Order: sequence, then structure tokens, then C-alpha cells
Amino acid sequence: MFFQSWRSLILAILLIGIGCIQLFYSREYADAAKREVSTVGRLTYVSRGKSSTFEYSFEVNGFTTGSISGKCRTALTPQGCKEGAQVIVYYDPEHRSPPMLEEFGAASRERLFFGSLMVICGFLLIGFYFILKRVVGDPEESEETDESKNNDEPDVLHIVPGK
Repeated sequence: MFFQSWRSLILAILLIGIGCIQLFYSREYADAAKREVSTVGRLTYVSRGKSSTFEYSFEVNGFTTGSISGKCRTALTPQGCKEGAQVIVYYDPEHRSPPMLEEFGAASRERLFFGSLMVICGFLLIGFYFILKRVVGDPEESEETDESKNNDEPDVLHIVPGK
């Protein structure tokens, strides 16, 4: 059974670790949301496949800069997030947080939800592991008794010379 195997413990540790990283980023984005500034940018390249990639450029203090995002939720045109479309870019002028095509507050809430969910699932897996080990027992232990261990003869063989 999976919940009684060491694989479930490894999965639980991974879930808790990744969840903690998500919770850390949630806090970082929540701090950046207090200082976020928005500007209008333009999508320069859009790649859709198994995962979407949106490259965009925008201007800050007379300098044009760009970035890449996996999400585009701030299109200003009716045709959506297509190449050449205008988008709202959110950035933190006081911190080195990467610019985003979604509000920092929304990104913070999303990471808080998924991070919390991963940590809870990890602890549930650990709980299932120990509860099932205690209730059901170890599946590798054999329930059959060993015949040689139940006899009353000693386990040590004594050899007496001359008899």
C-alpha cells in the first residue's frame, strides 16, 4: 500500500518543502503589493504550447526594459494576450521583485493558497503513514511463525569430543 511505503514519506517531504517555498513567495509578493506601480507595456512575443510564455517590454523613467511571464491577465485590448497587444505591467520600484502581468496581491493570494494546500497534504500523508503503520502493521513483516524458533532446544550446538 502506498500510504505505508517510504515513497509516501518522500512525497510528503517534497510537498512540505515546495509548499514552504510557495508560502515564502506569497509573503514576498504581499510586501511588494504595498509598493507596486503599474505602467502600460506591449507584448513582444507570445509562445503557446504545453506552457505559455509571454515576453513584454515597458518603459520606466525613460528606459525601456522587458521581461518574461508565464501568465497574462492584464490585456488592455479585446483580442486578449496576443503579440503586439498592450498590457498592464506591475512592478515594485523599491525592490528587485520581477515585473509581472498580474497584480502582486493576486499572485500572493494564489501562492498562499497553493502553498498552504501543499503543506497540509504533506502533513496528512505523514499522518496516514504513521496511523497505518500502527493500525495495520508493517507489510514487510511476515505473519507466519518460524518453526525453528519455537522448539525448546537451545540454539547453540555443543560438540563434546570423544563421544
